[in-house]
Amino acid sequence: MIENVVTRRCVICGHDGVMTVDPPRRTLARGTDPSDSSYSVTVVLPDMELCGDHYHDFRSKELVIGWCDDEKCRHFGVVGAPSPCGKEYLALKR
Repeated sequence: MIENVVTRRCVICGHDGVMTVDPPRRTLARGTDPSDSSYSVTVVLPDMELCGDHYHDFRSKELVIGWCDDEKCRHFGVVGAPSPCGKEYLALKR
């Protein structure tokens, strides 16, 4: 019998992931009236896998992880760096 083993990779460097981090929810849009909080679009992103070094940097706030929401991309990366589609990763907010 052949077993499929899936190795999770660090979202920053691609090395073996050792820690899974729950990313914050991201509010993409609000209604036309900013005082009306009854309408908003919130996205729940997939968990992030990080290697030991990047996990330490993330927890100590030395590393800020962002998200590219372009429909052809949708990846995590370092805020301000270009994503695979060329757009910059945007900061995630809790």
